[in-house]
Amino acid sequence: MSHSKSIHISRKNVVSGPPRPHSEFKILLYSHDSYGLGHLRRNLAIARGLLERISSASVLLVTGSPCATRFPLPERCDVIKLPAVGKDKDGCYEPRSLNISLNHAIALRRSLIMAAYESFDPDVILIDHQPTGLLGEVLDMIKRASQDGKLSLFGARDIIDSPEIVEKSWSSRECQQVLESCYDHICVYGDELVFDTVQEYPLLTRLQHKLSMLGYIVSPQKNRPGKPLANVPKHVLVTVGGGDDGEQRIQAYIKALQLAPADWTSQIITGPLMNRDKVRYYKRSIKHGELADSVSIHRFHGDIPGLMRQADAVVSMAGYNSCVEIIQSGTPAVLLPRERMRHEQRMRAKRLEALGFVKSVPVDDVTGLRNALEQALALQPSSGWVPDMNVLENLCQLISRMSSRKSSSAPARLRTLSGLT
Repeated sequence: MSHSKSIHISRKNVVSGPPRPHSEFKILLYSHDSYGLGHLRRNLAIARGLLERISSASVLLVTGSPCATRFPLPERCDVIKLPAVGKDKDGCYEPRSLNISLNHAIALRRSLIMAAYESFDPDVILIDHQPTGLLGEVLDMIKRASQDGKLSLFGARDIIDSPEIVEKSWSSRECQQVLESCYDHICVYGDELVFDTVQEYPLLTRLQHKLSMLGYIVSPQKNRPGKPLANVPKHVLVTVGGGDDGEQRIQAYIKALQLAPADWTSQIITGPLMNRDKVRYYKRSIKHGELADSVSIHRFHGDIPGLMRQADAVVSMAGYNSCVEIIQSGTPAVLLPRERMRHEQRMRAKRLEALGFVKSVPVDDVTGLRNALEQALALQPSSGWVPDMNVLENLCQLISRMSSRKSSSAPARLRTLSGLT
C-alpha cells in the first residue's frame, strides 16, 4: 500500500511582488478537470468574456486539464497546470500521468492551489463545478479567501447529475459549510425555462437567496456562412468532446454510414484525449475503406463552434458546451448521450429534445441514428427561440455589484467594466 506524503509550500517561500497599482483587478478561476474538455472550455470562455469587459483585469486559470495548453489564451490570462487526475474504467479517480498515489497527487495539487492563491492575491475567486474541489482540494483556499474578505463565487452548469447523486455528493458537512458560509454567491450557468436548477435540486432551496441563473456560457456567435453552393453535397460534423469515451459513438456513426449509400460528406473529430492507437486505427480504416472519399477524421480542432456553423447537421455527445454551441449555431443535431458514470447527458438530451432543439438516440441504435441523421439533414437551420446566452455580461454585472459591497475600493477598479460608469 502506498502512503501519501504531506506536501507543504511555506508562505515564507512565496515571493510577494511590489504593491500593485490601484487599478489592477485579479480573478482566479479553478477547474478540476478530471475528465473531458468541458470544464476547461467553459472556464476559458469565462476568462475571455471577463477580460473583454474588464480592461483592468488579469485572469489566472488553475486547472487539472491535460489539454490546458492546447487552446489559445486571451491576453492578460495565464494558466497553472495541476498534475492531471483521471478516472479508471470504473469511474474511480487516479493520477493520469504521475506514478504516485492518489492521496499524494491531491496533496500536491492542494499545495499548488494555495500557493497560486497566496502569490496571485486575487480580488475574486470563481470555483467551477465542485464546491470543495476535486476530493476537497480547494477547501483550504476557499476558507482562506473568505477570511481575507475576497469575493468568492461558485459556478455550476444547470444540469449537474441526478437529484439523488447531487444530494449525496453535496450533503457532507464541509460542502454545506462552504456553500452556506464561504461562498458569497452561487452562479448557475443555465436558463430556468430549460432546466430550473433550484426546483430540480431541493438541496439548493435554502441557498436560493444567494443563487442566480445567469444564462448559458457560449462564445459570441460569428456570422453564419452564406447559402450553400449548388451541387455541393451536404456535410455532417461528428464530435465526441475530449474523446475519452468517444469510441462507441464513432463506431456507431461509421456503421450508420455503411447501412446504405450516403450522399453527404463527414468530418469526425475524435478529441485529443482519445487513445492514439484508436485514432490511427480509425484513420487507416477510413483511408483504405469504402468511405475514403467522403469521410475525414482529425484528432483535434480548435474551433468546434465554427465547424458546427459550417455543417448541415451535427452528431454529438450531450455535454454542456456541445449542446449550447449546437443551439447557438442553429444547426440540426442528433445527440448520442453518455450513459455511464453520470446521468447528466441523458437528462440534458431528454430536456432539449422535448423542447425541439435536437433529436436524441441511444448509441447502440444504429438504425435510429441513420434515420435521425437523414431527418436532420432535411431540415433548415433553426432561427426560433433560444435560451438566455448572455451569461458573460450577467456575470460581469454580478461581480461588479458584489465587489462594490465587499470593498469600498472595488468600484474604482471596475469603472472600465463594459456598460458601467
